[in-house]
Amino acid sequence: MAQYDVNLREYWRIIRKRKFIVLVIAVILGVFSTVFAILSAPAPIYSTECMIEIKRERLVEGIYSKAIAWDDSDDIETQIAVIKSYTVLEKVAEHMGLIPRGSSSKGENQLKSHVIATIEGLQSKVEVTRLKYSSILTLKVTDHSAAFAQRLANTVALVYRELHAEQQSKRIKEALRYIDDQMKEVRSKLRDAEDRFNRFSKEHELISIDLQSESLLKQSKETQGELAKLEEEKGELDGLLGRLREFIKNPAGAGHNFDSMKANNRYQSANDVLVGLLLKRETLLKEFTPKHPEVVAISNEISETARKMEFMLELQLKGQERRDAEFSKELEKIEQKTKALLDKKLEYGRLKREVELYTEMTTLLERKNQEALIRRSEKPEEVNIVKPALLPSTPVNPPRTAATGAMGVMIGIVLGLIIAFVVETFDTSLGAIEDVEQTLGIPVLGVIPHVDLRVMQENIQEQYPGRVQEHALKHGVNLISHLVPKSMMAESIRALRTNIHFKNTEKKMRSLAITSTSPQEGKTLIALNLAITMAQSGLKTLLVGSDLRKPMLARIFGVASAPGLADVLLGNYEWREAVRGVTDILMGEISVDEIMITPGLDNFFFIPGGTVPPNPADLIESRRTDQFIEEAKKEYDMILFDTAPILSAVDPAILATKVDGVLLVYRIGTVPKGLLKRSITQMAQVKANVIGVILNGMRPEVSPDFEDYKHYKYYYSYGAEGKKSKKKGNLTLSDTRDINLRTLEPSPLAKVAGWARKGWRNWRKASGLPLLMLAAALLAAGLLWQNNVPGIFKSNPSGHSAGKEEPTIPIKREPAPSAVLAAHAGDEKPAAREVQEKTLQPAVHIKVVDQVKQEGAETPAAKAPAAPGSHGERN
Repeated sequence: MAQYDVNLREYWRIIRKRKFIVLVIAVILGVFSTVFAILSAPAPIYSTECMIEIKRERLVEGIYSKAIAWDDSDDIETQIAVIKSYTVLEKVAEHMGLIPRGSSSKGENQLKSHVIATIEGLQSKVEVTRLKYSSILTLKVTDHSAAFAQRLANTVALVYRELHAEQQSKRIKEALRYIDDQMKEVRSKLRDAEDRFNRFSKEHELISIDLQSESLLKQSKETQGELAKLEEEKGELDGLLGRLREFIKNPAGAGHNFDSMKANNRYQSANDVLVGLLLKRETLLKEFTPKHPEVVAISNEISETARKMEFMLELQLKGQERRDAEFSKELEKIEQKTKALLDKKLEYGRLKREVELYTEMTTLLERKNQEALIRRSEKPEEVNIVKPALLPSTPVNPPRTAATGAMGVMIGIVLGLIIAFVVETFDTSLGAIEDVEQTLGIPVLGVIPHVDLRVMQENIQEQYPGRVQEHALKHGVNLISHLVPKSMMAESIRALRTNIHFKNTEKKMRSLAITSTSPQEGKTLIALNLAITMAQSGLKTLLVGSDLRKPMLARIFGVASAPGLADVLLGNYEWREAVRGVTDILMGEISVDEIMITPGLDNFFFIPGGTVPPNPADLIESRRTDQFIEEAKKEYDMILFDTAPILSAVDPAILATKVDGVLLVYRIGTVPKGLLKRSITQMAQVKANVIGVILNGMRPEVSPDFEDYKHYKYYYSYGAEGKKSKKKGNLTLSDTRDINLRTLEPSPLAKVAGWARKGWRNWRKASGLPLLMLAAALLAAGLLWQNNVPGIFKSNPSGHSAGKEEPTIPIKREPAPSAVLAAHAGDEKPAAREVQEKTLQPAVHIKVVDQVKQEGAETPAAKAPAAPGSHGERN
């Protein structure tokens, strides 16, 4: 299957098809651009430049430089704003004689407005920019008079230099006054700091503060050493006492050592006695038993000696604890003395630093005062005119008539191409059969006309009064092949059945899937009526509701939805148990009279969708689907599957690979061509056999194939008497023969007349009216441009000429260029929107006509609930 990517050939086809739009817009814009260039040729504008250098010099270097040098004007951007400020330009206007001197101080309102208007006029002519990465400013002046532009630029530079020099002198005076005030304050603080420092030194005698610190530090180290030594002795004696107590509990043990260098002499003597007794006991034990009197006596003596040693150790440990407490108290006193001494030392250092700081500040201020005096005597210039303004010889805006006209033609071509492609993009009707077949490369097997739902219900009530129940009346459009077998729509369905039959002779097809690109295109209606017409022709037909997401068949016939296809694929039922026939329909909401209207329903069977499953795609893809289709083919002549929309779910693509053929329903004017092509491409990707397209909802406002019938009305014929019911707003069919592609083909003469009317209609609806609106919008924009844009550069009524050096008439206030262009753009937008609304008017007209038909057909007698769409299902 071919891919439908838009290539260069497709682009060329669109350009040739819409070439008239491109040519007309290009010619219109070219002519208007040339006329605009001629009519709005601007008055000559002259521009000259003057360069100013700003030296960023500090008057006084140091920590007070910010206070005595530039403050806010230190920034170059600030200087740019100062040059265009009210103060500078007021002096400029006075120097040039544009306003009287001192006029701003006068109280007359009329004079003040005159001054403000003059200064604002000068501001619009002056532009100041900074030369890249430098301190040089470029002062550019633009005016209709070359001499006035030169004079204004040089005057602005001179006035700015004078004002800057005055401000500089004023800043030096302020700096000297500031330094003098600071010197007085700092000297007073210095005297106070010296007094506090001297008093503190005398009160605390801090001359030997370093010696005191060293002595306290030495005492602290000695005390800490004694404490550490005591802790070490205490730890050793505690361990010795523990071993001794263990020996007292078990004197029979051997290998004990209770000697310690930390113990006192009395303990050492007792330890020597204990060692002798232990040796003696060991000697006796070699000859006697432990219970021998001599051994027992020695053991008692050993125990007594050990208790004495324990007592001695306890006394020594208590003495060490007392010494530890004494050393701790002494160390705490030393730390307190050290802390107090450090506080005094810190206060002493702070007072000393304060005196030194104020001394340095006094010296610094005296030096800065001398520097400021030197600067005042030198009178340095920070503003220097590097390049004066010269008299311009040529204007900056020469007329560009040819370039403007060529640019208009180019813009017209581009705009025409854009409009052509937009018109082609929004042309989603594909109303002609040839357009559908050429675009998709697939034949059109059937054309289903548009039918008004209310008209159909009224016709059914008139034809079968009292025989059709409310449920069947509500869904009457879905059963039109059965309830109104001689209607135009029923004839179209039978024509579709015939074309499928001829298609079936080439390749035997027993199963067909009917799908659409998007919801509400009428696939359920067509599938149901096609199944009924096939059953009426004698084919045993099975209609399967394979749209498991939004099943509709059970609702149409008024039967229970379960068991259905979903239940069969889940394995809960055999597929034959889910098949419904005439008997099941009678058990629903359709009566016997309604079923007996047209014979042939005994060959019609259907399987509803059943319980809505959570995974429809997995069920369709399962083996049970293949098994069901193969078994159903053995019992039925034709199986039709009503599927979900191809772009809304993956179910149709899966089912398309399992059936013999696919029919794509396309509702005229509802789906863009891109989506329709995408549907065919998606079918081609799964290698589905798309045998044809069914055009649904054909109406004269959308399809040119019905153009010749748009002024007529169509009739529904019933019975042998040929009773007819005329309804406004529908197509007319004079006979009841089958409608196929041949019967819709007009005669040669009708072709010529239809072609002429079609060409005029396309020009009027798609091209003519938008182009006329565009021409009117461009004309209005041109007039607005001519009246407003050139006025930006107009001078005052008297103007400035080269021969006049002293203009005395104030400059007229002109609107800013940005404001004029914004107003120009604002005036063009409504015209552009109007053109777009007129371009899209045909599509809007279709919806309005359909709404008017429905409102006109609504009567008090027909207040029954409306069916969901004219002939589409609720998808």
